[in-house]
Amino acid sequence: MTQNSTTSAASASSHVFQAEIEQLLDLVIHSLYTHKEIFLRELVSNASDALDKLRVAALTDASLLPAGEELAIRIEVDEKRRIVRVIDNGIGMSAADVVENLGTIARSGTRRFLEQLKAAGGSDLPRLIGQFGVGFYASFMVAREVVVETRRAGEASATRWRSSGRGGFTVEPCERAERGTQVELHLAEAEEGPQGTLEDFAQAWRLEGIVKRYSDFVEYPIRMEEPGKPGTWKTVNARKPLWSRPKSEIQPDEYVEFYKSFTGDFEEPLETLHLSAEGGSVWQALLFVPRTRPFDALHSLQQKSQVHLYVKRVHIAPDCEELVPVWLRFVRGLVDSDDLPLNISRETLQHNRNLKPIRSRITRKCLEALAKLRDARPADYAVFWREHGAVLKEGLWHDDGFREEILAVSSWSSTHGDGTTTLAQYVERMPAAQKAIYVLPAPDARAAAASPHLEACRKKGYEVLLLTDPVDEFVLLKWTEHAGKPVQRLDRGVLDLDEEARAERERKEKDHARLVEDVQRTLGERVESVRLSSRLVDSPAVLAESEGALSPQLERMMRQAGQSVPDKRRVLELNPDHAVVQRLAALREQGGEPFERAVELVHGLAAISDGQAPSDPRRFARALSELLASG
Repeated sequence: MTQNSTTSAASASSHVFQAEIEQLLDLVIHSLYTHKEIFLRELVSNASDALDKLRVAALTDASLLPAGEELAIRIEVDEKRRIVRVIDNGIGMSAADVVENLGTIARSGTRRFLEQLKAAGGSDLPRLIGQFGVGFYASFMVAREVVVETRRAGEASATRWRSSGRGGFTVEPCERAERGTQVELHLAEAEEGPQGTLEDFAQAWRLEGIVKRYSDFVEYPIRMEEPGKPGTWKTVNARKPLWSRPKSEIQPDEYVEFYKSFTGDFEEPLETLHLSAEGGSVWQALLFVPRTRPFDALHSLQQKSQVHLYVKRVHIAPDCEELVPVWLRFVRGLVDSDDLPLNISRETLQHNRNLKPIRSRITRKCLEALAKLRDARPADYAVFWREHGAVLKEGLWHDDGFREEILAVSSWSSTHGDGTTTLAQYVERMPAAQKAIYVLPAPDARAAAASPHLEACRKKGYEVLLLTDPVDEFVLLKWTEHAGKPVQRLDRGVLDLDEEARAERERKEKDHARLVEDVQRTLGERVESVRLSSRLVDSPAVLAESEGALSPQLERMMRQAGQSVPDKRRVLELNPDHAVVQRLAALREQGGEPFERAVELVHGLAAISDGQAPSDPRRFARALSELLASG
């Protein structure tokens, strides 16, 4: 992989990267990582791996790790000289290790170390992350030169490796009193980052922030010098992650404190889930349901998952969409996996199929927790539903596999009374004669409660679910039955609540056939059809949708989104028992302008009563003016 030529009697040697290796290194430096700050995460991860290796090696050779010695990582910053050092007292490397591990791209000593342990029958493998051997080269994204000094545990000699990341590298002996490795970065000048801000990594506060973001839960202490206090060191990482502790040892206020620190929320969470893996994979999760939703939570295209991914306590992704479905995007927290495979940049998962069992269990556990919240703490559940219910219901559209579970923890406004009801409560209250679950979509609760579409159900004493969230229109495209009962919209199709109502409507259609025909002729293309209604009791007329048509609410959403909406005609239903329709029938006998004006008014009033504008506002206004003028 490399070509070697001795350059001095002092046993220093220069090595030239082969052409293909130099090209691969250029790819690592310029294309592999999205954010340059990742370099520190990679160096800290490598240092943590080296400490793990030493601890494992000391199990068979105690002399490698003197009793009582602390294993730690140190970060030093020389802001004036623009030098950053990452130092560990781990296993270190021999001269041969240096050439092999730092001189060959993607030939990881860590991977080989794991293979050796497996071959030897090791079952308790350390939590190692450096599987691809390229993370170290992220240093060259920010450094014009990198110098590595290292001494392997149990050996007296030390080695220095030096490279600018271009052309090759040199290796030579050096003096080093301590076991372990020091990676020294001679930083390039600060450059503008992806967000348009100046990225200057020669600042202690900047590096401390990167540690807290990516490596806060690395097992070993990461220390940096106190500002203005030379020689005084502080630990900048939290180290012991809350989620790795047994649940029996954690107090409720510890969960609350972690939640507030992790999310920046000032309020306590509504619910906390602390999960551990079951089965072959090893992972833990700490998840929370917030008390309030963010302002953009209802916009699924603008809101991503809020569950972070960690691998072996190292932060990988802040919004891992593979961990929870989009309809659980209100859930906040993290998942930490021990054995999740990554791609070589650690920024994208290599095999998404490995996440499916984690995603499935998290989803099921979240729904189970919401069911318990509903039963045990109704007041908190009411808060949850008010804040997050509209998002949760998106799962009824997106996820067929969890539809029944989502329905079970969903609540709905209804005509039964104030507050909301579950489907189980609704079905329990259904009269024996009721043959469907009746629902009415509407822009809001007030419009729904005033809708003429409710009249027949009210007369029968049938409860109606009032669907006032925009997502409900999509829900109804897939939610067609429950508990053996069809789900029937009151605003579309022919509504006959029973056979008696159907027979009565058909009888009256024969008596009023001429009226229906003349109203249809008068309105022409402005309506799809005219018919008598079984859904009306107190109102003279109503506009209904034909089966499969776009609802007014869905049309409004499409227009707000800038989409074109085709012109659509609705069905005008007349109540033959109402005095207005009976007067209309009398005017039909007279014919002429009074009848046409009355038809116009009935059609416009039907639209207004359903929260819509008349199809021709000018014509409606003229008809109303003429009616008032005539006395």
